[in-house]
Amino acid sequence: MTKRYVLVKVFSKSTLSAEKFQSTLMDSIKRSFGEFGLARIGPKLIRFDPVRAEAVVACNKDGLEDLQAAIGLVSGAEETAITALTMSVSGTLKGLRGKQRF
Repeated sequence: MTKRYVLVKVFSKSTLSAEKFQSTLMDSIKRSFGEFGLARIGPKLIRFDPVRAEAVVACNKDGLEDLQAAIGLVSGAEETAITALTMSVSGTLKGLRGKQRF
C-alpha cells in the first residue's frame, strides 16, 4: 500500500519523548476513528526531534485525511497539554526532507 509522510510540529510546555507523543497520537486516533480506523490509517512514527518538537509520521495513503484530523484533535497527556499541527505532507521522505530541519 502506498505511504504518505506527514511533518508534524508539536507544541508543549515541557519536553516530550517520542514514546509520549506516539501514545498521545494513537489515543487521539482511537478516540476519533476507533480500532478499525487505526488499522486503516496505519500510523507509524518515523522520527521525532524533542529539541525542535517535530515529528515525521507515516500513514497509508487512504488514511491521510483521517490522520491529519486526528493530529488536529491531539489534546494532550495526563499531566501536559499538547497541541500538534500538520506542517507538510509528502509521498517520499526525500521530498519531506527539504521541508524539515532534521
